[in-house]
Amino acid sequence: MKISAKLISVQFLLLFVLLLGASLASYFYAIPHVELIEKRQGLKDLSRVEHRIAQELDVLSILAIDWGEWDDTYAYLNDRNKAYETSNLINKTLIERGIHFIIIVKHNGDVLWKQFSPSVKKYATAALWQKDNWSERHPFIALMQNKNKGMIYSNFGSVLVAGSKIVTSQGEGDSRGYVFFGKLMTNQLIKKFSQDLEFPIELSIDNHRDENDVQFISQYKKIVRGLIPFANSSTHFLSISLVQLRPFYQEAIMGIKYTLLIVLGLGIFSSIITFFILKKVLINPIIQLRRQTYRFGRDQSSIPIKLLNSNDELGHLSASLVNMAYELKRSWGLLEQEKNVYLTASNTDALTQLKNRRCLETFLGKQQTWNTPKHWSFLMLDLDHFKKVNDQWGHHVGDIVLQQFSSLLTDVCRGSDVIFRIGGEEFVVVCEGATQSQSCLVVERIRKTVENFQFGPSGEFFNVTCSIGFYAMYNTKPNVDWKAKLKLADFAMYAAKNSGRNTWVGLSINQQSPLFTNYQLPAGISSLAADIKSKKLLVYSAQQDTNEIRWP
Repeated sequence: MKISAKLISVQFLLLFVLLLGASLASYFYAIPHVELIEKRQGLKDLSRVEHRIAQELDVLSILAIDWGEWDDTYAYLNDRNKAYETSNLINKTLIERGIHFIIIVKHNGDVLWKQFSPSVKKYATAALWQKDNWSERHPFIALMQNKNKGMIYSNFGSVLVAGSKIVTSQGEGDSRGYVFFGKLMTNQLIKKFSQDLEFPIELSIDNHRDENDVQFISQYKKIVRGLIPFANSSTHFLSISLVQLRPFYQEAIMGIKYTLLIVLGLGIFSSIITFFILKKVLINPIIQLRRQTYRFGRDQSSIPIKLLNSNDELGHLSASLVNMAYELKRSWGLLEQEKNVYLTASNTDALTQLKNRRCLETFLGKQQTWNTPKHWSFLMLDLDHFKKVNDQWGHHVGDIVLQQFSSLLTDVCRGSDVIFRIGGEEFVVVCEGATQSQSCLVVERIRKTVENFQFGPSGEFFNVTCSIGFYAMYNTKPNVDWKAKLKLADFAMYAAKNSGRNTWVGLSINQQSPLFTNYQLPAGISSLAADIKSKKLLVYSAQQDTNEIRWP
């Protein structure tokens, strides 16, 4: 048998094996795989239902904790304040928050308040909460000993409930009782779940424990079933049923059949036509070109300079590939240079050649900046009465002053400090590794240097001063709210301006404060003043008496 006949026989044998394998794979793998995907999707939808119910419980839990840690609620357990009842424990409160009931229970089990929304008013006399004194075995009280939230089984259906101990907002003192928020698993709530998840849901109570399962009723429908346990019952479960269509099953079957027929027809046709030309005329040259382009794609410095010994289109393609590779290599070099230029320009202030606000946000926004625990100091600087310089001498002289001020900062600051111009006459210096005492030395050195320097163009010298604020800290966290730190430095800088200018004011956390570990930085000037007064924040200044500082 000639070699060509052997090759043809081998080719048809491979085609037969390919078709046979494709057929077996389709019926023994593809179809079961489609069913497996349908099962996974059904179980995924089931988990989405469970997650949606869990979300509803989380919302109730947040609401319960918010009320439970409210000083007014804590006081209400003692004084039964009618104003508190009128303003908070009313139907409007339930409707606005989308809940069905609020129950407040003292620590001894006495029920002080029960409020039900109009939509579930008919269940107000249910045995679950009818008694005015609850024992420790009551489902709601028992829930507080476990997870504080969950589903409760009752004779009228499922109840979503979340509770919280009633304590002061500071967490001081013993708990005086519990506050409970809840929803009944009504048809309206189930309909809302269906709308949120965009597929119909059927919920019921079952007393049979079964595993989550997907059953194929027919080629067109499937049922997904699952169970969620109740917190107070081991014999009853919330049963979830999802009836879903199977739109892709029949399409998969038809697609497999048509694919096999197409593969068979095209395989026979292409095997006969292309066999005689692929090996020598096309396949081998393409493989050679592929190897060259692969080497070039892996390492751009490797240029495929070896041309194909062919005068046809593949030979021309090979020559074009070589020329393109050289052009691409040159273009890549130019693009890399332009990218570096644009990157530098986008992070540099054009006037002072300092780093700009974008560079500041990039630098402080990187997590690796804060990976190592160390001291940090944020300096906010502003030239005093800079508008007068522009008005009296002109903006071109103002630009000269800004450039001179930038040069002074570069000379006076430490080599590890990073200087930014964030706009106008405002500058930021980030001092890595600078303690509070070191920060005081740095800002005083800057202030004196600026005060003694002669600004302006040659022959028209004049003096300019600056006001400086800083915030110093020791950071151990990988994620830092650097904007809040800069805001404190900004407050300190404005305090320096209000206190006479040509001075500096600094802030740092009082690490000796008993609230140091849980301390939250103030968000506004009123809370800042309160924290300074309570010694949560320490104040530093060039002035002798820090009590004379006028905060903005």
